[in-house]
Order: sequence, then C-alpha cells, then structure tokens
Amino acid sequence: MHGQQHRPQPLHLQAHHQQQQQQQQQQQHAFSSSSSSSAAWQAAPPGRPRIIIITGPTAVGKTRLGLELAKRLDGEIISADSVQVYKGLDVGSDKLPVAEREGIPHHLIDILPPDAEFSAGDFHQLGRKAAEDIIQATRGKTPIVVGGTGFYLRWFIHGKAATPPSNPQTAAEARALVQQAWDAAAAERWELAVDVVQQLGDAATAARVRAERNNWYRLQRVLQILLQNGGTPLSEMDVDTTKPLDYDFRCFFLTRPRIELYDTIAFRVEEMVAGGLLPEALLLLRLGMSPNSHVATKAIGYRQGCEFMQAALRDGAVSPQQLRQLILDIATASRNLVKNQTTWFRDDDLFRWGLQIKQPAGPWHVVHV
Repeated sequence: MHGQQHRPQPLHLQAHHQQQQQQQQQQQHAFSSSSSSSAAWQAAPPGRPRIIIITGPTAVGKTRLGLELAKRLDGEIISADSVQVYKGLDVGSDKLPVAEREGIPHHLIDILPPDAEFSAGDFHQLGRKAAEDIIQATRGKTPIVVGGTGFYLRWFIHGKAATPPSNPQTAAEARALVQQAWDAAAAERWELAVDVVQQLGDAATAARVRAERNNWYRLQRVLQILLQNGGTPLSEMDVDTTKPLDYDFRCFFLTRPRIELYDTIAFRVEEMVAGGLLPEALLLLRLGMSPNSHVATKAIGYRQGCEFMQAALRDGAVSPQQLRQLILDIATASRNLVKNQTTWFRDDDLFRWGLQIKQPAGPWHVVHV
C-alpha cells in the first residue's frame, strides 16, 4: 500500500481496538512457547526450499501471525487475498498499513487498479514468481503465504488445473443459464441454478457447489468451464495432488472458537463501515463498476457497500436503520464465508490445524488439533 495514512477511529471502537492489540501481543508471545515454535521449523528435512502457508477463516488473525513468523524466520509475506491486490481498496480488504508492517516486505499488495480482473491463474503465476525471488534473489529468505482464498492456495501448492481461461462468450452464456433458473422459480433460485451443473453432466461438482450456498460467482465459473469443455467433469481437469511437490510446504489452517470469531467479525465490520468502506465503494461505482460485476465488487463488504451507495445516490439520503442493515448484511456474509473456508480446508491433509485458545487468566495460545 502506497503512502497510506492512519485512519481516525470512532471513539466507541477505540477500547475494542486496544483490546485487540493486547491480544495480538499476547498471541505472539504465546506462539514462541507453543508446539509450533520456530525451533520446530528448523527440523525440516534438507533439500527443498521451505514455504510456509498460513490460512484460515476471515478475522481469525492470519495477518498478525504471518508477520510474527516473518520476523522470527527472516521471511517475507506473499498476500493470498483476492482483494488486497487492488490499489485504493484498503479498508474493506483489511490491508495492514505500511507503518505496521515492521519493515517486512509484502508482495502482491496494491499491484492492480480496482477494475482489473485477477484469477487463481494470475495468483499462481505472480505468487510463484514472488516465492522464487524471495528464495533466490534474497539469499534464501522464507516465503510466508498469508490469506484465505482456497483456490489460490491449492493452485499455488499443486500447480494450475487444466481448466480453460475465461472468455466473454461463455461467461455470458453461463450468466444466461443462471438467469433462466432464476426466472423459473424465484423462491428456489439457488437449488435450480445448481441443478444446471448436474444437467450439464457433472453431478459431483454440483454437490460441492450446492454446499457453497449463494456463491454465484463460483457457480457461474463452473458453468462456464463446463460449457467450454463440452460437459467434461471438473474432476478430470483438477490439479494433480499426487505428484511430488517442488517445495517443502508447511501449511497451517488457523482457527478459533466460533463464538469468539463471530464477535471479532462483528467488531471488524463496524470498524470497516465507520472507517472508510463506503467511500471506497463509491470509488468503485465512479469507475463504472457495479455490484458483482468485477472481482473487487464481488467481494464481501464491497458488494454490499456498492449496493448501499447505489441506493443512497438514488434516494438522496439513508436512514440509521439502513446503515444497521448494511452492517448486519456484511457480518452475515462474513459468517457464511467462515463456514465455506472451513469446509474447503477440512479434508486437506496437507494443512495442519491450529486452534487459538484463550485461557481464563492467560494469553492466547496456538495449539495443534
């Protein structure tokens, strides 16, 4: 992020922010004595360069933990966030301000204008290049990949899938199929739209997508791939997870008791809305974008923010009730994302799960489960 200034914080959130900072400091202290201490990393078998991956649900604390690891292991951060690549989208993507990065280089942040597209294939190319540069050009530093985008991490580790790149024609056809399902029965739009995937011959993918309820971007991309490949099941184009890995990947999924995580999300959403999310959403609208039209405006927070600002511009005013509803909508979407992220990584044996536990009178600890 270039030249970002500290944003003024509402008085009613300052106490929570101070509490978060204290917990983060305690968490970092506890990390040194937990089962995932830096000494454990030194036991890695020699031969392949090491890459650490820190993932987990939104608001769990990936950013701070990644920064602490980078300081202890002489590492650099590679962001695996689908929105932090965009310049000017700081609040809604929860970018760590430059002043708080403690001199640790961060890669794949602020590299694109907000209206650009960015895919898992783009991340694979740029993320891999960044990792190679960190290992080779910086005399063997450790790349630490931090983010919660499952597709990005899967392709980064195992290589790109054989799925074709997007093109405007099949993208339009996929949207048309979804619209047809919507028009058929508004009360059951999601189920009927997912049924189209099964009708195209891929029942297994239909079952997986059905579980990611209302992830319309994912559904349309699946339909587009099936249309471009004549209904060939996605399982036949998936990444090959059986081939030997070219790096010594140390992958961790960070989690936290669900109630505590949801409380953190609620506070974060309030901070976002009070701290500048809506001006960023207005920026997207002024660039000619609309909700769900681009990667940036599909993202949680920005999609709802754009819809809110569209209504505000149309009506000329907003009520406190509408503002509260905006906060509720973003928080609800974030909680649904937590469930999807947890489901995505649950059966991946490459990831070791770490649970943050706060003792009644003690610091946060990261333990393996």
